[in-house]
Amino acid sequence: MASIRQIQAKYDAEEDRLLLRVGTDEAQAHGILLTRRYLQLLLKALAQFAAADPDVGTLASASDRQDVQDYKARQALDRANFETPFAAGSDPDVSAPQKYQLAYKLTYRIAEDQLHVSLLPKAGEGLNLTFNHEIAVSITAILHSAATKADWRVQAAVDPLVQQNLKIVN
Repeated sequence: MASIRQIQAKYDAEEDRLLLRVGTDEAQAHGILLTRRYLQLLLKALAQFAAADPDVGTLASASDRQDVQDYKARQALDRANFETPFAAGSDPDVSAPQKYQLAYKLTYRIAEDQLHVSLLPKAGEGLNLTFNHEIAVSITAILHSAATKADWRVQAAVDPLVQQNLKIVN
Protein backbone atom coordinates (compact mmCIF):
# COMPACT_ATOMS: atom_id res chain seq x y z
CA MET A 1 0.00 0.00 0.00
CA ALA A 2 1.36 3.39 -1.02
CA SER A 3 1.53 6.31 1.37
CA ILE A 4 -0.01 9.68 0.59
CA ARG A 5 2.63 12.24 -0.29
CA GLN A 6 0.52 15.10 -1.68
CA ILE A 7 -3.13 16.03 -1.96
CA GLN A 8 -4.58 18.51 -4.43
CA ALA A 9 -8.10 19.73 -5.14
CA LYS A 10 -8.61 21.92 -8.21
CA TYR A 11 -11.80 23.41 -9.56
CA ASP A 12 -12.70 22.82 -13.20
CA ALA A 13 -15.19 25.54 -14.19
CA GLU A 14 -16.13 23.90 -17.48
CA GLU A 15 -17.21 20.69 -15.75
CA ASP A 16 -18.27 22.40 -12.48
CA ARG A 17 -16.38 19.72 -10.59
CA LEU A 18 -13.48 19.50 -8.19
CA LEU A 19 -10.63 17.26 -9.23
CA LEU A 20 -9.23 15.56 -6.14
CA ARG A 21 -5.79 14.12 -6.80
CA VAL A 22 -3.60 12.15 -4.44
CA GLY A 23 0.11 11.73 -5.07
CA THR A 24 1.80 8.73 -3.53
CA ASP A 25 5.33 8.05 -2.38
CA GLU A 26 5.65 5.90 -5.52
CA ALA A 27 5.35 9.06 -7.69
CA GLN A 28 1.90 8.06 -8.92
CA ALA A 29 -1.15 10.32 -9.07
CA HIS A 30 -4.68 9.02 -8.61
CA GLY A 31 -7.74 11.20 -8.91
CA ILE A 32 -11.50 11.43 -8.93
CA LEU A 33 -14.00 14.17 -9.78
CA LEU A 34 -16.29 15.50 -7.04
CA THR A 35 -19.63 17.25 -7.38
CA ARG A 36 -20.76 19.84 -4.86
CA ARG A 37 -23.19 17.38 -3.25
CA TYR A 38 -20.50 14.69 -3.02
CA LEU A 39 -18.06 17.18 -1.52
CA GLN A 40 -20.58 18.00 1.20
CA LEU A 41 -20.86 14.28 2.05
CA LEU A 42 -17.09 13.94 2.20
CA LEU A 43 -16.76 17.03 4.41
CA LYS A 44 -19.43 15.61 6.71
CA ALA A 45 -17.41 12.41 7.10
CA LEU A 46 -14.27 14.44 7.84
CA ALA A 47 -16.18 16.50 10.44
CA GLN A 48 -17.45 13.34 12.15
CA PHE A 49 -13.89 12.04 12.26
CA ALA A 50 -12.65 15.30 13.79
CA ALA A 51 -15.35 15.07 16.45
CA ALA A 52 -14.36 11.46 17.17
CA ASP A 53 -10.86 12.50 18.23
CA PRO A 54 -10.31 10.98 21.71
CA ASP A 55 -8.93 14.28 23.01
CA VAL A 56 -12.11 16.03 21.89
CA GLY A 57 -14.78 13.45 22.70
CA THR A 58 -13.92 13.18 26.39
CA LEU A 59 -14.63 16.83 27.15
CA ALA A 60 -17.97 17.76 28.69
CA SER A 61 -18.78 21.15 27.20
CA ALA A 62 -19.25 21.90 23.51
CA SER A 63 -17.08 25.00 23.75
CA ASP A 64 -14.20 23.01 25.31
CA ARG A 65 -14.51 20.38 22.55
CA GLN A 66 -14.45 23.09 19.89
CA ASP A 67 -11.47 24.82 21.51
CA VAL A 68 -9.42 21.61 21.59
CA GLN A 69 -10.47 20.73 18.04
CA ASP A 70 -9.46 24.22 16.83
CA TYR A 71 -6.14 24.04 18.67
CA LYS A 72 -5.28 20.65 17.18
CA ALA A 73 -6.30 21.87 13.71
CA ARG A 74 -4.04 24.92 14.02
CA GLN A 75 -1.16 22.69 15.11
CA ALA A 76 -1.67 20.33 12.15
CA LEU A 77 -1.93 23.20 9.67
CA ASP A 78 1.25 24.78 11.05
CA ARG A 79 3.09 21.56 10.17
CA ALA A 80 1.47 21.18 6.73
CA ASN A 81 3.23 22.32 3.57
CA PHE A 82 0.79 24.06 1.23
CA GLU A 83 3.50 25.79 -0.82
CA THR A 84 4.90 22.84 -2.80
CA PRO A 85 3.20 22.43 -6.19
CA PHE A 86 1.59 19.07 -6.92
CA ALA A 87 4.37 16.95 -8.43
CA ALA A 88 3.13 13.38 -8.89
CA GLY A 89 1.85 12.82 -12.41
CA SER A 90 2.21 16.52 -13.21
CA ASP A 91 1.95 15.94 -16.97
CA PRO A 92 -0.77 18.38 -18.16
CA ASP A 93 -2.56 15.67 -20.16
CA VAL A 94 -2.76 13.38 -17.14
CA SER A 95 -4.22 16.10 -14.92
CA ALA A 96 -7.03 16.87 -17.39
CA PRO A 97 -10.37 16.33 -15.62
CA GLN A 98 -11.72 14.32 -18.57
CA LYS A 99 -9.26 11.54 -17.68
CA TYR A 100 -10.87 10.97 -14.28
CA GLN A 101 -14.15 9.35 -13.32
CA LEU A 102 -16.93 11.03 -11.40
CA ALA A 103 -17.31 9.99 -7.76
CA TYR A 104 -20.60 8.20 -7.25
CA LYS A 105 -20.48 6.34 -3.94
CA LEU A 106 -18.86 7.30 -0.64
CA THR A 107 -18.24 4.85 2.15
CA TYR A 108 -16.26 5.52 5.29
CA ARG A 109 -15.57 4.15 8.73
CA ILE A 110 -13.65 5.31 11.75
CA ALA A 111 -11.46 2.62 13.24
CA GLU A 112 -8.28 2.62 15.34
CA ASP A 113 -8.12 6.44 15.38
CA GLN A 114 -8.11 6.57 11.56
CA LEU A 115 -10.66 7.50 8.92
CA HIS A 116 -10.98 4.94 6.12
CA VAL A 117 -12.67 6.48 3.07
CA SER A 118 -13.64 4.93 -0.26
CA LEU A 119 -14.45 7.34 -3.08
CA LEU A 120 -15.96 5.16 -5.77
CA PRO A 121 -17.17 5.84 -9.33
CA LYS A 122 -20.19 4.02 -10.82
CA ALA A 123 -17.84 1.53 -12.47
CA GLY A 124 -14.11 0.99 -12.24
CA GLU A 125 -11.53 1.78 -9.62
CA GLY A 126 -11.88 4.54 -7.09
CA LEU A 127 -9.75 5.83 -4.27
CA ASN A 128 -9.37 4.07 -0.94
CA LEU A 129 -7.75 6.46 1.52
CA THR A 130 -6.81 6.28 5.17
CA PHE A 131 -6.29 9.46 7.16
CA ASN A 132 -5.00 10.18 10.62
CA HIS A 133 -6.32 13.30 12.35
CA GLU A 134 -3.49 15.51 11.10
CA ILE A 135 -3.97 14.57 7.43
CA ALA A 136 -7.75 14.86 7.80
CA VAL A 137 -7.33 18.48 8.93
CA SER A 138 -5.16 19.23 5.91
CA ILE A 139 -7.49 17.61 3.37
CA THR A 140 -10.46 19.42 4.93
CA ALA A 141 -8.63 22.74 4.49
CA ILE A 142 -7.68 21.86 0.90
CA LEU A 143 -11.26 20.89 0.02
CA HIS A 144 -12.69 24.05 1.60
CA SER A 145 -10.16 26.17 -0.29
CA ALA A 146 -11.12 24.54 -3.62
CA ALA A 147 -14.84 24.91 -2.84
CA THR A 148 -14.29 28.60 -2.12
CA LYS A 149 -12.54 29.03 -5.48
CA ALA A 150 -15.53 27.27 -7.07
CA ASP A 151 -17.89 29.66 -5.25
CA TRP A 152 -19.83 26.63 -4.01
CA ARG A 153 -20.57 28.30 -0.65
CA VAL A 154 -19.83 25.19 1.35
CA GLN A 155 -19.78 26.26 4.97
CA ALA A 156 -17.25 25.00 7.44
CA ALA A 157 -18.18 24.93 11.09
CA VAL A 158 -14.87 26.71 11.68
CA ASP A 159 -12.57 27.50 8.78
CA PRO A 160 -9.03 26.82 10.04
CA LEU A 161 -7.47 28.66 7.10
CA VAL A 162 -9.18 31.91 8.03
CA GLN A 163 -7.99 31.55 11.61
CA GLN A 164 -4.43 30.88 10.48
CA ASN A 165 -4.47 33.25 7.49
CA LEU A 166 -2.93 30.46 5.37
CA LYS A 167 -2.89 30.31 1.59
CA ILE A 168 -3.10 27.07 -0.39
CA VAL A 169 -1.44 27.36 -3.78
CA ASN A 170 -2.33 24.07 -5.42
